[in-house]
Amino acid sequence: MKSGCLQIFLNNPYQYLLFCLIIFLVSFPFVDSSIVLDFLFSKAIFLMIIFSVIATFELTIKTRYILNIIAFTAFIFNTFSHFIDHYQYFQAFGQSINFLFMSIAVLIIVKKIFRDKKITGDTLRGGISVYLMLGILWFQIYTMIYTLDSNAFSRPVNSHQLLYFSFVTLTTVGYGDISPINPVAMSFANLEAIVGQLYPAIIIARLVSLYSSSNS
Repeated sequence: MKSGCLQIFLNNPYQYLLFCLIIFLVSFPFVDSSIVLDFLFSKAIFLMIIFSVIATFELTIKTRYILNIIAFTAFIFNTFSHFIDHYQYFQAFGQSINFLFMSIAVLIIVKKIFRDKKITGDTLRGGISVYLMLGILWFQIYTMIYTLDSNAFSRPVNSHQLLYFSFVTLTTVGYGDISPINPVAMSFANLEAIVGQLYPAIIIARLVSLYSSSNS
């Protein structure tokens, strides 16, 4: 039974990643960071995302264990910084590690999509996971910018609003209720909007190409 579950996971490495991403995005709006249990729940879900990201890497078991320990260390730093004042550098360290893992995962999954010779369910799940991770990656960037400059946006914002702003920008909806003022935030918003336009077009073109090739 255990080997059967492992084989299913190995054949569909992005299944649990997509599942964790969806849980995070659905549950995040209902999390109140001022409530300890809510805060720990959101951090635990994000830790599961990072664990799922690491599980998609083609590594030895020993290397994967080391990366999991690093990810758990980042979780400790992020949690610790929430309860102690003037320890923002702990949070920055933890966020940087998570950002690095997710960035590597995005590159690996996109490379896999372009390397595959036929469309599978895992290919589609990987493509969707990348799009969701792009929104979360930019959310982390905006969070770090806002931590350094509280006037980076047109009005005070919280984590929920920054996540909302990230996906609104990624999808180029642009409601205009929140807008970047800081030059760095403006540059990243421009870049996210460009990626949000190019990524679906390129991936859809690739998937159509794979589908046509497999039919022919």
